Amino acid sequence: MNWKEVIIDQDERKVFMALDGPNYTWRTASAIARQTGLTENRVWEIMSKYNMQFTRMSETPSISGSALVGLLEKVG
Repeated sequence: MNWKEVIIDQDERKVFMALDGPNYTWRTASAIARQTGLTENRVWEIMSKYNMQFTRMSETPSISGSALVGLLEKVG
């Protein structure tokens, strides 16, 4: 099942489009928030809602220490 077939909420689509960009595998919530115009809390709500369904949290944080999230179809 692909997120594009399931996600219809506009805020959720913004987050998934940011995760699905060709230049990214893993993203921080703050980077997604900057790109989408959503609050970082809203981004976390959406990513948590779909964790292990369409997204996965990295076991290793970013260089800055922030948590990373990626699309399951990209990161496995």
